[in-house]
Amino acid sequence: MVLLGSEGSVVLMCLFFTLVGVDSISGNLPPPENFSLSWHPRSLSVSVNWREPAGLDAKCKVNYTLAIYYEQKCPPRQNASDKLRTENLICEYPISKECEICVGITTNPMVCKEKKASEEIYKELSPPLALVKNFSCAYYANKKMNCTWTIVRYTPDLQLFYRQGGNTLKHCKSYLTSGILKTGCHLDDKDLMPLESVYFVISGTGENHLISNKFIIDIRASVKPPKPKVYITQEGERLHFQASTPNFLAPQCLKYKYIYNKCNEKNEVFIESSSARVEYDPACKYTVRGQVVYTTYCGGSQNIESEMSEPEYYGEDGDPNLAFKVAMIVTPLIVCCCLIAAIVLFRRNKDIILPKIPEPSLFFKDMLNSTSDGLSKSLGGGKLYVPVKEVVASGVSLEPKSNLLHPNYDSCI
Repeated sequence: MVLLGSEGSVVLMCLFFTLVGVDSISGNLPPPENFSLSWHPRSLSVSVNWREPAGLDAKCKVNYTLAIYYEQKCPPRQNASDKLRTENLICEYPISKECEICVGITTNPMVCKEKKASEEIYKELSPPLALVKNFSCAYYANKKMNCTWTIVRYTPDLQLFYRQGGNTLKHCKSYLTSGILKTGCHLDDKDLMPLESVYFVISGTGENHLISNKFIIDIRASVKPPKPKVYITQEGERLHFQASTPNFLAPQCLKYKYIYNKCNEKNEVFIESSSARVEYDPACKYTVRGQVVYTTYCGGSQNIESEMSEPEYYGEDGDPNLAFKVAMIVTPLIVCCCLIAAIVLFRRNKDIILPKIPEPSLFFKDMLNSTSDGLSKSLGGGKLYVPVKEVVASGVSLEPKSNLLHPNYDSCI
């Protein structure tokens, strides 16, 4: 058929754009076709499928970029949480929980002359019907873990299955219940590996068909250190704090925190070993609590802290006003003792300290009476001090030396 005139040219251009695509004319590759998302039936992952873009040149070699957005609606409002590139037409993307997800895909040139990446197209995927929510686990002892959940839709045949790695699914042997509802599972499995993730499936019948909810739990991020026991001992002038250590966790994964009050003064010690030493003040009472911390060194995005231990006590608080009270009691006692000693000494030495003096009244009375006898009597009556007369020898004379004495008289004497 031959088309003539302007109308024929318009029809040819429309046919060309339909077969080749506008993106090819603009220099961009066309996006993939038949883009679809679905939940994988046997794993916690999203199955992504698509077909090659229409009208792609046989000599043009391309790959595809998948962008993952954890958002309820497309197009997304935030940057992608993860991106991956593949040359295949199918991809299995693992996720940690079933939730709303948006996936974008673009076509990228590998060997295509003067071609650019295509425009990103989006597809959203809603989570399957939920039987439970708030699924969480706590690895609390060696090879032991408790998992709990909240019932959303009651199903009498609810069951939990789990596996690690490529092992087969195992069913829960010990359920935690609340009335007739199964609200948890106690796992005590010798094959449970603390450094691997665990894949869980909770299944049951709802709305006349089988419903399955899937979860992945990283044990390293679900460790629950036990509440420690703190012991206090005195070592000389220091106090030694010792916390009990969990035997199912590697020592290099743990740190310890001590919070202690000393005379109502709060202090905190954060160390790598289970013991700590602090200066001891005998006048203070110590209240000590301990905590075990599972650090990010052994996995997990943040430190996991145990519950605080029960408080332990050491010593007794002294009275802050004790010195003042002692001074108030001792000082008056010392003063009293000094006064008593002073009085006793004064009485013993009263005559020396306060000697007797004449009575001037008698002296002046005798003078007024103008009687010498009275004066002499008063003066001789022992009222005045009468000095003792010195005895002086009299009538002694010196005789000259006689020549009549024998010359050796002096030596004879």
